[in-house]
Amino acid sequence: MPDFDLRSLEKLLHDFYNLTRMKTCLYDSQGNELLYYPTRLSAVCEILREDGEIDKRCRACDKQAFATCRNTRNQYVYTCHAGLRECVSPILCDDRIVGFIMIGQIKGPQRADFAAFEKSLAEDVRTRVRAAYRRLPSIPSEKLVSACHILDACAGYGHLRTLLQNYKNSIDSQIDRYIHQNLTGTLSVPVLCSEFHLSRHELYRICDQYFGSAPAEYIKKCRLTHACYLLTATALPIHEIAARCGIPDYNYFSKVFKSAFGMSPTAYRRKPRPQNEPRQQKKTENLHSLSFLSPAPAVKPSYR
Repeated sequence: MPDFDLRSLEKLLHDFYNLTRMKTCLYDSQGNELLYYPTRLSAVCEILREDGEIDKRCRACDKQAFATCRNTRNQYVYTCHAGLRECVSPILCDDRIVGFIMIGQIKGPQRADFAAFEKSLAEDVRTRVRAAYRRLPSIPSEKLVSACHILDACAGYGHLRTLLQNYKNSIDSQIDRYIHQNLTGTLSVPVLCSEFHLSRHELYRICDQYFGSAPAEYIKKCRLTHACYLLTATALPIHEIAARCGIPDYNYFSKVFKSAFGMSPTAYRRKPRPQNEPRQQKKTENLHSLSFLSPAPAVKPSYR
């Protein structure tokens, strides 16, 4: 998971609120709430979300807003199902969405939108909601858009991007380290997406940019490279090496290995090597023996 500097971000949201009196929330790239200021929910939303069905509708509305924002990669101003006005804006880092900022839970431009919604509420709830609604700020759409532009400027000119810089600089090394530390376990696209809170598209993009291959292919490269190292540097039985590389099926391991190197694991272990060859050089050789890691391979082996 990206390491957000929440303390610095909280100060930014505090300063923004002092200037605009607008409530803001920060979310990660998957729409998970990370931080809010000054409160998580307005009084109106707190009352409404006491009802489980309304809470589901609110969450669905937020999810749809994030999806629209993610697809357009632009800020999105909308009226929620309860008639309140909100704006969600993407936080872009190196042209990648790493989070969202939402401003909202304010009076919408049309009082009729909220009036129509409140008719569906029970009388006691309606009374409480009306009182809370009257205390909500009334902010023109133009001002709401301008506020979003301010946050966009912070992100675009380095404030939020600096706060999230470690995410940009280290996400590839985090993924690479996680893969190598978990070679014996279950490694898959869903697992990596969940661990690092990335969409499938973002994960594929990172792997292509930094590793030059799709996630599954890179995982297989790492497992086979580790297998080569164990074959040359240890006397472990091949079935144990297969298990340590996350391919416990000996027959399948042998098939994949031979497809990549043109020889069985046993033949690879017996292959003559210079006696004074440094271990690090052996690792390098193993890495480049994978034909699909070469700069311009004639044919890439298939592992399907």
